[in-house]
Amino acid sequence: MQFFLRDESSARLRAFGNTRSRGLTVAAVCCYVLMLAMQLYVLLTFRGEPISDAARYVGTAMRCVREGHFYPVAADFVGKGTAGTGYVNLLIPLLRLTGSVRSAYILNMFFVQILLLSVLTLAYRATASPDVCACTAVFFCLSAPYWSEICVARTELCFSALAFAALALLFRKRGGLPFLAGLLLAYANWVRPLGIPFFVSALWVLLYRRQKWHSYARLLAGAAVMVAAICLFTYHSSGRFVYQPTIGSGNLLIGANADADGSYSDAVFAEGHAGFIPSAQKKTMDYTEINAVYSAAAKAWIRENPGKYISLIPKKLFYMYATDTYAGEVYFDNLKTTAGKDYVRRIADMLRGQDRAWTFGDVVICYGQAFYMLTFALFLWGVIRSMRRGYWRSLSFLYGIFLIGTAMVCLTVGSGRYHFPYLPVLQITAAAAVESAAHSRRVQQ
Repeated sequence: MQFFLRDESSARLRAFGNTRSRGLTVAAVCCYVLMLAMQLYVLLTFRGEPISDAARYVGTAMRCVREGHFYPVAADFVGKGTAGTGYVNLLIPLLRLTGSVRSAYILNMFFVQILLLSVLTLAYRATASPDVCACTAVFFCLSAPYWSEICVARTELCFSALAFAALALLFRKRGGLPFLAGLLLAYANWVRPLGIPFFVSALWVLLYRRQKWHSYARLLAGAAVMVAAICLFTYHSSGRFVYQPTIGSGNLLIGANADADGSYSDAVFAEGHAGFIPSAQKKTMDYTEINAVYSAAAKAWIRENPGKYISLIPKKLFYMYATDTYAGEVYFDNLKTTAGKDYVRRIADMLRGQDRAWTFGDVVICYGQAFYMLTFALFLWGVIRSMRRGYWRSLSFLYGIFLIGTAMVCLTVGSGRYHFPYLPVLQITAAAAVESAAHSRRVQQ
């Protein structure tokens, strides 16, 4: 254990120095202004209606506003499970006050600012380098999903902002902040059930920083208080004392069936397939009963086809990390799909002068994809460089998030959207690698 907890102060100083580059700071500010300008452009020009998961979240919130209650109620557990519960319950008061879904987009802009501040805090605390912090800001602000995701009422931004804010709080010295971090992590998991990687990372942060037992107790107490409060809230609104009543086993079945190809395809739920439940029957089933059907079908297929299940892992990883185009629909008012391989094929046709003419949205999406691929490549290089330069322990809490989150996808199903919460890990690691290389050149000169 002492090997993993070894202090890296001297290694960080050798890798990054302690200088502050005025040029890099100016570049970071300029990139931040660019990000704000693109967000305002998207906010002012977007005229589309919510689609896919966003349509479900907004539609559920509007229904709750009309009916005068919060989410969920007893009927939400029959025939379906809840989705994005914590986010929907943030939308409900917004829609009651404003009556417009645009208030959700403004809230998303706020979440981006929280996420940026949290990520910069983590970058500085992990490396003790102002230049790494500024370089992280450049990578963050030039990442196209943060420009357009604000007009997509999904859970990714809300979850990421809360989860990374919780980790940032753990690097402060005030005694009550671990409790607040626990509250935020538990609520983030209510927004999107991806809290496990971040909770493990939070425990590792406390261990690496050699915090006393009461810091762990406060973190756990904060999480327990929030979970209990959510359960009581759900009991009051629905009569059920539950925390996260989702049909999560549906994702497991999508990634473990005879037709699975690693991508997010819902064909398994069609008639004649393993996940098919007649609509008349499904309308009478509790979410736990639906989960049991999906889980049993997935586990049975895995037992019978362990080799094929394992062979799907590379495909799931490819679908998770290959593309970064999922937030581009807003440039087309949600009338065109930009996620997945179909849009990539269309871009390839456009490069050959076929299909249709280029639009501003196509250009931004292609830029975003290219910059994402650069960031991902620098991340991989950064992991190797951190091991060679001896500062990998300082970033290990971020690597843990990436590894556990990736493992969860390997067990279920891959989708480009699923890497969104891990973008800050790529950005901080890439920034640390770039600044480490730059510092090495300065020293040699």
